[in-house]
Amino acid sequence: MVFLSLGVRFKANVEALNMSETVGNVTRHRRVPVIVSEGDGFRLIYVPAISGESLAHAYQANLVEVAKVLYDGRPPLDPWSMRGEFVKFTDRAHLTDRLKSIIASKKSTEEKQHEFERTAIVESIVADIGGFLYAENPPVRRTSVFQVGYAVPVEEFIEATAIEAQVHTRQAVVGLEAEAERQAQMLYYVEVASAIYGVTFNIDLDGIGKTSMVRVEQVVSGEEWKRRVKAAIGALALTLGETMFGAKRSRFNPVLEVLNAVVAISHPLGFTVTPPQKKNYIDETIARAKKYSELLGRLGVREGYVKLATYGYKDYENNKESLEELFNWILSEVGI
Repeated sequence: MVFLSLGVRFKANVEALNMSETVGNVTRHRRVPVIVSEGDGFRLIYVPAISGESLAHAYQANLVEVAKVLYDGRPPLDPWSMRGEFVKFTDRAHLTDRLKSIIASKKSTEEKQHEFERTAIVESIVADIGGFLYAENPPVRRTSVFQVGYAVPVEEFIEATAIEAQVHTRQAVVGLEAEAERQAQMLYYVEVASAIYGVTFNIDLDGIGKTSMVRVEQVVSGEEWKRRVKAAIGALALTLGETMFGAKRSRFNPVLEVLNAVVAISHPLGFTVTPPQKKNYIDETIARAKKYSELLGRLGVREGYVKLATYGYKDYENNKESLEELFNWILSEVGI
Protein backbone atom coordinates (compact mmCIF):
# COMPACT_ATOMS: atom_id res chain seq x y z
CA MET A 1 0.00 0.00 0.00
CA VAL A 2 1.13 3.53 -0.83
CA PHE A 3 -1.11 5.75 1.25
CA LEU A 4 -1.24 9.56 0.96
CA SER A 5 -2.70 11.70 3.75
CA LEU A 6 -2.94 15.48 3.55
CA GLY A 7 -4.05 17.95 6.23
CA VAL A 8 -4.68 21.56 5.23
CA ARG A 9 -5.66 24.76 7.02
CA PHE A 10 -7.10 27.59 4.97
CA LYS A 11 -8.59 31.00 5.68
CA ALA A 12 -11.87 31.76 3.95
CA ASN A 13 -13.36 35.24 4.09
CA VAL A 14 -16.83 36.08 2.75
CA GLU A 15 -17.58 32.61 1.40
CA ALA A 16 -20.77 30.89 0.34
CA LEU A 17 -19.04 27.68 -0.68
CA ASN A 18 -21.63 25.26 0.70
CA MET A 19 -25.27 26.26 1.12
CA SER A 20 -27.73 23.83 2.67
CA GLU A 21 -31.27 25.08 2.10
CA THR A 22 -33.50 28.01 1.20
CA VAL A 23 -35.99 29.31 3.77
CA GLY A 24 -38.27 31.89 2.18
CA ASN A 25 -35.95 34.34 0.48
CA VAL A 26 -32.89 33.37 2.57
CA THR A 27 -30.27 30.93 1.28
CA ARG A 28 -28.63 29.46 4.36
CA HIS A 29 -24.99 28.45 4.80
CA ARG A 30 -24.32 24.91 6.01
CA ARG A 31 -23.88 24.64 9.78
CA VAL A 32 -22.69 21.71 11.90
CA PRO A 33 -22.59 21.03 15.67
CA VAL A 34 -19.10 20.94 17.20
CA ILE A 35 -18.10 20.06 20.77
CA VAL A 36 -15.40 22.34 22.23
CA SER A 37 -13.52 22.21 25.52
CA GLU A 38 -14.50 24.72 28.18
CA GLY A 39 -12.78 24.63 31.57
CA ASP A 40 -13.30 21.16 32.99
CA GLY A 41 -16.13 20.34 30.61
CA PHE A 42 -17.39 20.70 27.08
CA ARG A 43 -19.77 22.94 25.19
CA LEU A 44 -21.78 22.45 22.02
CA ILE A 45 -21.69 25.21 19.41
CA TYR A 46 -22.80 25.51 15.79
CA VAL A 47 -20.27 26.65 13.21
CA PRO A 48 -20.12 27.12 9.41
CA ALA A 49 -18.83 24.13 7.48
CA ILE A 50 -18.17 22.76 4.01
CA SER A 51 -19.40 19.20 3.55
CA GLY A 52 -17.30 16.26 2.48
CA GLU A 53 -19.76 15.69 -0.38
CA SER A 54 -19.06 19.21 -1.66
CA LEU A 55 -15.31 18.66 -1.52
CA ALA A 56 -15.61 15.19 -3.09
CA HIS A 57 -17.66 16.59 -5.96
CA ALA A 58 -15.03 19.28 -6.59
CA TYR A 59 -12.23 16.70 -6.45
CA GLN A 60 -13.95 14.47 -9.01
CA ALA A 61 -14.70 17.46 -11.26
CA ASN A 62 -11.02 18.41 -11.11
CA LEU A 63 -10.09 14.78 -11.80
CA VAL A 64 -12.11 14.97 -15.01
CA GLU A 65 -10.30 18.13 -16.11
CA VAL A 66 -6.85 16.72 -15.34
CA ALA A 67 -7.67 13.45 -17.12
CA LYS A 68 -8.74 15.35 -20.25
CA VAL A 69 -5.26 16.88 -20.41
CA LEU A 70 -3.24 13.78 -19.49
CA TYR A 71 -5.09 11.61 -22.00
CA ASP A 72 -4.88 14.15 -24.86
CA GLY A 73 -8.63 14.67 -24.98
CA ARG A 74 -9.50 10.95 -24.92
CA PRO A 75 -9.73 10.13 -21.21
CA PRO A 76 -11.26 6.94 -19.77
CA LEU A 77 -14.51 8.61 -18.71
CA ASP A 78 -18.16 7.72 -18.93
CA PRO A 79 -20.35 10.33 -20.69
CA TRP A 80 -22.03 11.43 -17.45
CA SER A 81 -18.76 12.13 -15.63
CA MET A 82 -17.55 14.06 -18.67
CA ARG A 83 -20.27 16.63 -18.02
CA GLY A 84 -19.90 16.66 -14.24
CA GLU A 85 -22.78 14.32 -13.36
CA PHE A 86 -21.21 11.81 -11.00
CA VAL A 87 -24.02 9.23 -10.97
CA LYS A 88 -21.37 6.61 -11.85
CA PHE A 89 -23.41 3.65 -13.07
CA THR A 90 -26.05 3.90 -10.35
CA ASP A 91 -28.80 2.25 -12.44
CA ARG A 92 -29.43 0.67 -15.83
CA ALA A 93 -30.17 4.06 -17.41
CA HIS A 94 -26.58 5.09 -16.63
CA LEU A 95 -24.70 2.04 -17.91
CA THR A 96 -22.42 1.84 -20.91
CA ASP A 97 -23.13 -0.81 -23.54
CA ARG A 98 -20.39 -3.10 -22.19
CA LEU A 99 -21.79 -2.91 -18.66
CA LYS A 100 -25.30 -3.64 -19.92
CA SER A 101 -24.03 -6.76 -21.71
CA ILE A 102 -22.40 -8.00 -18.48
CA ILE A 103 -25.65 -7.58 -16.54
CA ALA A 104 -27.59 -9.38 -19.30
CA SER A 105 -25.13 -12.30 -19.49
CA LYS A 106 -25.77 -15.75 -18.02
CA LYS A 107 -22.70 -15.71 -15.77
CA SER A 108 -22.99 -16.33 -12.04
CA THR A 109 -23.81 -13.39 -9.79
CA GLU A 110 -20.26 -13.16 -8.45
CA GLU A 111 -18.73 -13.26 -11.93
CA LYS A 112 -21.14 -10.56 -13.10
CA GLN A 113 -20.19 -8.39 -10.14
CA HIS A 114 -16.46 -8.90 -10.71
CA GLU A 115 -16.64 -8.27 -14.46
CA PHE A 116 -18.83 -5.23 -13.86
CA GLU A 117 -16.26 -3.71 -11.49
CA ARG A 118 -13.34 -4.58 -13.81
CA THR A 119 -15.06 -2.94 -16.77
CA ALA A 120 -16.20 0.12 -14.82
CA ILE A 121 -12.63 0.71 -13.63
CA VAL A 122 -11.28 0.52 -17.18
CA GLU A 123 -14.00 2.70 -18.68
CA SER A 124 -14.12 5.45 -16.05
CA ILE A 125 -11.26 6.89 -14.01
CA VAL A 126 -13.88 8.66 -11.86
CA ALA A 127 -15.58 5.36 -11.00
CA ASP A 128 -12.15 3.86 -10.35
CA ILE A 129 -10.97 6.56 -7.92
CA GLY A 130 -14.31 7.85 -6.62
CA GLY A 131 -16.10 4.50 -6.32
CA PHE A 132 -19.68 3.72 -7.38
CA LEU A 133 -22.81 1.76 -6.47
CA TYR A 134 -24.90 -0.03 -9.07
CA ALA A 135 -28.14 -0.38 -7.10
CA GLU A 136 -30.02 -2.85 -9.31
CA ASN A 137 -29.72 -6.62 -9.75
CA PRO A 138 -27.09 -7.78 -9.02
CA PRO A 139 -25.82 -4.87 -6.91
CA VAL A 140 -22.19 -3.88 -7.45
CA ARG A 141 -20.26 -1.65 -5.07
CA ARG A 142 -16.80 -0.15 -5.35
CA THR A 143 -15.56 1.81 -2.33
CA SER A 144 -13.87 5.12 -3.11
CA VAL A 145 -10.07 5.04 -2.82
CA PHE A 146 -10.13 8.60 -1.49
CA GLN A 147 -11.56 9.84 1.79
CA VAL A 148 -12.51 13.40 2.70
CA GLY A 149 -14.55 14.81 5.57
CA TYR A 150 -16.15 18.12 6.43
CA ALA A 151 -14.05 21.27 6.49
CA VAL A 152 -14.79 22.80 9.90
CA PRO A 153 -13.19 25.68 11.83
CA VAL A 154 -9.95 24.98 13.72
CA GLU A 155 -10.06 24.65 17.50
CA GLU A 156 -8.09 27.68 18.64
CA PHE A 157 -10.00 30.06 16.35
CA ILE A 158 -13.39 28.39 16.49
CA GLU A 159 -14.92 31.46 18.16
CA ALA A 160 -13.52 33.66 15.38
CA THR A 161 -16.21 32.55 12.92
CA ALA A 162 -19.23 34.38 11.62
CA ILE A 163 -22.29 33.81 9.46
CA GLU A 164 -24.04 36.90 8.18
CA ALA A 165 -26.94 37.29 5.74
CA GLN A 166 -26.21 39.75 2.94
CA VAL A 167 -29.13 41.48 1.23
CA HIS A 168 -29.43 41.59 -2.56
CA THR A 169 -32.09 42.81 -4.97
CA ARG A 170 -33.49 40.95 -7.93
CA GLN A 171 -33.61 43.23 -10.96
CA ALA A 172 -37.04 44.19 -12.33
CA VAL A 173 -37.68 43.49 -16.00
CA VAL A 174 -38.44 46.65 -18.03
CA GLY A 175 -41.99 46.88 -19.42
CA LEU A 176 -43.89 44.81 -16.88
CA GLU A 177 -47.18 45.88 -15.38
CA ALA A 178 -46.94 47.57 -11.96
CA GLU A 179 -47.89 44.49 -9.92
CA ALA A 180 -45.58 42.18 -11.86
CA GLU A 181 -42.79 44.74 -11.59
CA ARG A 182 -43.21 44.91 -7.82
CA GLN A 183 -42.89 41.13 -7.59
CA ALA A 184 -39.94 40.99 -9.95
CA GLN A 185 -37.91 43.42 -7.85
CA MET A 186 -37.65 41.44 -4.63
CA LEU A 187 -35.10 41.34 -1.86
CA TYR A 188 -33.25 38.10 -1.16
CA TYR A 189 -30.56 37.16 1.33
CA VAL A 190 -27.49 34.95 1.01
CA GLU A 191 -25.66 33.88 4.14
CA VAL A 192 -21.89 34.25 3.92
CA ALA A 193 -19.35 32.95 6.41
CA SER A 194 -15.77 33.67 7.38
CA ALA A 195 -13.59 31.17 9.22
CA ILE A 196 -10.27 29.36 9.36
CA TYR A 197 -11.05 25.84 8.22
CA GLY A 198 -9.20 22.55 8.48
CA VAL A 199 -9.71 19.54 6.23
CA THR A 200 -8.13 16.09 5.87
CA PHE A 201 -7.87 14.21 2.58
CA ASN A 202 -6.60 10.60 2.18
CA ILE A 203 -5.93 8.52 -0.93
CA ASP A 204 -5.00 4.84 -1.14
CA LEU A 205 -2.88 5.08 -4.28
CA ASP A 206 -2.39 1.30 -4.47
CA GLY A 207 -6.16 0.84 -4.73
CA ILE A 208 -6.30 2.68 -8.04
CA GLY A 209 -6.97 0.34 -10.97
CA LYS A 210 -7.55 -2.63 -8.67
CA THR A 211 -10.81 -4.50 -8.05
CA SER A 212 -11.96 -5.03 -4.47
CA MET A 213 -15.52 -6.37 -4.23
CA VAL A 214 -15.40 -10.06 -5.20
CA ARG A 215 -11.62 -10.50 -5.41
CA VAL A 216 -8.58 -8.27 -5.64
CA GLU A 217 -7.14 -8.01 -9.14
CA GLN A 218 -5.06 -5.37 -10.92
CA VAL A 219 -6.88 -4.48 -14.12
CA VAL A 220 -4.75 -1.67 -15.56
CA SER A 221 -1.13 -1.82 -16.71
CA GLY A 222 1.77 -0.33 -14.78
CA GLU A 223 2.00 2.69 -17.06
CA GLU A 224 -1.74 3.25 -16.92
CA TRP A 225 -1.59 3.03 -13.11
CA LYS A 226 1.08 5.73 -13.07
CA ARG A 227 -1.00 7.95 -15.33
CA ARG A 228 -4.05 7.51 -13.09
CA VAL A 229 -1.97 8.28 -9.98
CA LYS A 230 -0.78 11.46 -11.74
CA ALA A 231 -4.39 12.39 -12.40
CA ALA A 232 -5.39 11.67 -8.77
CA ILE A 233 -2.58 13.82 -7.35
CA GLY A 234 -3.12 16.53 -9.96
CA ALA A 235 -6.81 16.73 -9.03
CA LEU A 236 -5.83 17.01 -5.35
CA ALA A 237 -3.42 19.82 -6.20
CA LEU A 238 -6.22 21.71 -7.96
CA THR A 239 -8.78 21.06 -5.22
CA LEU A 240 -6.82 21.88 -2.06
CA GLY A 241 -3.63 23.40 -3.44
CA GLU A 242 -5.31 25.85 -5.80
CA THR A 243 -8.57 25.96 -3.73
CA MET A 244 -10.80 24.99 -6.67
CA PHE A 245 -13.84 23.79 -4.75
CA GLY A 246 -17.22 24.99 -3.52
CA ALA A 247 -20.41 26.48 -4.92
CA LYS A 248 -21.60 30.02 -5.73
CA ARG A 249 -18.16 31.05 -6.97
CA SER A 250 -19.52 33.19 -9.83
CA ARG A 251 -20.71 36.03 -7.56
CA PHE A 252 -19.47 34.96 -4.11
CA ASN A 253 -15.89 34.07 -4.98
CA PRO A 254 -14.29 34.10 -1.51
CA VAL A 255 -10.93 35.35 -0.33
CA LEU A 256 -9.13 32.04 0.18
CA GLU A 257 -5.61 31.49 1.51
CA VAL A 258 -3.95 28.21 2.45
CA LEU A 259 -2.13 28.86 5.72
CA ASN A 260 -0.24 25.61 6.25
CA ALA A 261 -0.33 21.93 5.42
CA VAL A 262 1.30 18.59 6.20
CA VAL A 263 1.40 15.53 3.96
CA ALA A 264 2.35 11.95 4.84
CA ILE A 265 3.22 9.16 2.40
CA SER A 266 3.28 5.75 4.04
CA HIS A 267 4.00 2.13 3.04
CA PRO A 268 2.96 -0.67 3.38
CA LEU A 269 0.45 0.31 6.10
CA GLY A 270 -1.49 3.57 6.04
CA PHE A 271 -0.73 6.53 8.30
CA THR A 272 -3.17 9.44 8.62
CA VAL A 273 -2.08 12.95 9.61
CA THR A 274 -3.46 14.52 12.78
CA PRO A 275 -6.66 16.46 11.97
CA PRO A 276 -5.72 20.08 11.15
CA GLN A 277 -8.51 21.28 13.43
CA LYS A 278 -6.19 20.51 16.36
CA LYS A 279 -3.96 23.35 17.57
CA ASN A 280 -0.53 21.78 17.05
CA TYR A 281 -1.49 19.32 14.35
CA ILE A 282 1.80 19.50 12.43
CA ASP A 283 3.95 18.96 15.53
CA GLU A 284 1.71 16.11 16.60
CA THR A 285 1.85 14.53 13.13
CA ILE A 286 5.66 14.67 13.15
CA ALA A 287 5.84 13.08 16.61
CA ARG A 288 3.28 10.40 15.69
CA ALA A 289 5.11 9.54 12.45
CA LYS A 290 8.31 8.78 14.39
CA LYS A 291 6.45 6.55 16.82
CA TYR A 292 4.58 4.87 13.97
CA SER A 293 7.85 4.05 12.20
CA GLU A 294 9.08 2.49 15.45
CA LEU A 295 5.84 0.50 15.66
CA LEU A 296 6.31 -0.85 12.13
CA GLY A 297 9.78 -2.03 13.13
CA ARG A 298 8.47 -3.73 16.28
CA LEU A 299 5.81 -5.46 14.19
CA GLY A 300 8.49 -6.79 11.87
CA VAL A 301 7.27 -4.82 8.86
CA ARG A 302 10.33 -4.61 6.65
CA GLU A 303 10.88 -1.55 4.45
CA GLY A 304 7.97 0.23 6.11
CA TYR A 305 8.12 4.02 6.21
CA VAL A 306 6.30 7.29 6.77
CA LYS A 307 7.65 10.30 4.87
CA LEU A 308 6.50 13.82 5.74
CA ALA A 309 6.62 17.25 4.16
CA THR A 310 5.05 20.53 5.24
CA TYR A 311 4.03 23.90 3.87
CA GLY A 312 3.92 27.08 5.93
CA TYR A 313 5.85 25.51 8.82
CA LYS A 314 9.48 26.66 8.70
CA ASP A 315 10.45 24.73 11.87
CA TYR A 316 10.37 21.46 9.95
CA GLU A 317 13.38 20.37 7.93
CA ASN A 318 11.32 19.26 4.91
CA ASN A 319 9.21 22.41 4.66
CA LYS A 320 8.29 23.53 1.15
CA GLU A 321 8.13 27.16 0.06
CA SER A 322 4.96 26.77 -1.98
CA LEU A 323 2.07 24.36 -2.36
CA GLU A 324 3.20 23.63 -5.91
CA GLU A 325 6.57 22.52 -4.52
CA LEU A 326 4.76 20.35 -1.99
CA PHE A 327 2.80 18.53 -4.71
CA ASN A 328 5.95 18.13 -6.81
CA TRP A 329 7.51 16.40 -3.78
CA ILE A 330 4.50 14.08 -3.54
CA LEU A 331 4.87 13.06 -7.21
CA SER A 332 8.58 12.38 -6.71
CA GLU A 333 8.03 10.28 -3.61
CA VAL A 334 5.46 8.02 -5.26
CA GLY A 335 7.77 7.51 -8.23
CA ILE A 336 5.88 9.53 -10.82
